[in-house]
Amino acid sequence: MAFRVRTHSLNHSPQWYHDRGLDEDSPPSLLALIYADVKLLDVDDSTLTPGEKLGNYEEAWDLILKTGDGNASVADLQQVLEREGELGYVPIELYAKPPFSLIAKLMDKHGLSTTDIGVFLKWTAKNANIKKARAAKKKPAKKPNQKVFINKFLEAKRGKPIRRDSDL
Repeated sequence: MAFRVRTHSLNHSPQWYHDRGLDEDSPPSLLALIYADVKLLDVDDSTLTPGEKLGNYEEAWDLILKTGDGNASVADLQQVLEREGELGYVPIELYAKPPFSLIAKLMDKHGLSTTDIGVFLKWTAKNANIKKARAAKKKPAKKPNQKVFINKFLEAKRGKPIRRDSDL
């Protein structure tokens, strides 16, 4: 999927930028998105850092939501939020549903930290790979019949098999 900056409509919500930790060291693609959004809402100030621009963008976004005044409509903001939701950009909604909510409850119930879960997942993956490797070793390797393979290849190339003296 090619990267494209929208210039006639908003790219993302302020929360989306906060989730990605927008700052001076952000990738140019992320900076291009916020620059286009602040320009569209007419809150661009070239002397500000990306984080400060995000603050202005957030204020303009909130003002549009409260009063409906600004260079975008409430419907435009809603369209951005719907697009982000469809693409899975809202982590709070994604991780609030099962099975993640169940995992969080189990972690709390048993006093497990995220580090413990990470170690467990690595251990589980390692054991799964060991099982796959053992299963692959148990299966006998099939050796292709070279004569049949060559005949099939030549049939495909020429349309008919070639007879050899050894086949007679």
